[in-house]
Amino acid sequence: MPSRLWVLTALALACAAPKPAATIEPAPPPAKPAPVAKVDGHPITAAELSAHQAESKLGADEALEDLIDLTLLRAALRANGLALDTGTPASRAAAEYALAKKLSLPLPPAGDVLVVDHAWVKDAETAKKRAAQRATMEKLRGLVSGGATIPAAYQKLGADAADWHIGDHEEYPYDVVPPAAHDLPPGSLSPIIPGDGGLHLFTIHARKAVPPAPEVVHPLVKDRLREGKTIERPTRSN
Repeated sequence: MPSRLWVLTALALACAAPKPAATIEPAPPPAKPAPVAKVDGHPITAAELSAHQAESKLGADEALEDLIDLTLLRAALRANGLALDTGTPASRAAAEYALAKKLSLPLPPAGDVLVVDHAWVKDAETAKKRAAQRATMEKLRGLVSGGATIPAAYQKLGADAADWHIGDHEEYPYDVVPPAAHDLPPGSLSPIIPGDGGLHLFTIHARKAVPPAPEVVHPLVKDRLREGKTIERPTRSN
């Protein structure tokens, strides 16, 4: 009998003993979305692509390739010590040009643009009227030689506006301005120059160097920056 009581007591104590609390495992963190591309291991996210596509107005594939190029450009600028903005098309073009020069890429030479005042009168059909036009152009040149600008001098002449073009600080490529004027230094007044069916007069204000067009520079920079790079596009075939 005592042994039975001992067993019953032991069973009662075991039932009354507190049970250990259940262990609750923490939920795993949500999986990160797969990148749409990797450039030398650096991920480009879908959110970045979506933002770039909205800003650039390019299709999805074009926007991805452009974003890859932009990622490479920004890395190359940092690596070459060029702290330049790439946030707008104009600033990106300027950054690509600066980087192209830094990397000694085979750029075409910068072109010259002349800033000029320009008078042009269209040749009249009759010799008599053409002679009158030349006389008016000579008066115009005389006034400009005396210190007036071409636009201001023209207003004093009362010439028939239908036959004339008067430009104030227009910009022309170097090779568009006639040879008799395009090598004159700033501040110079050209002779009266026949050509293009009329007579021309120029005041040279300035000469500006204009870099090659962005559509010329961009492919050179793009090709150089992609050389030797590992570009992965996990969401589509390469």
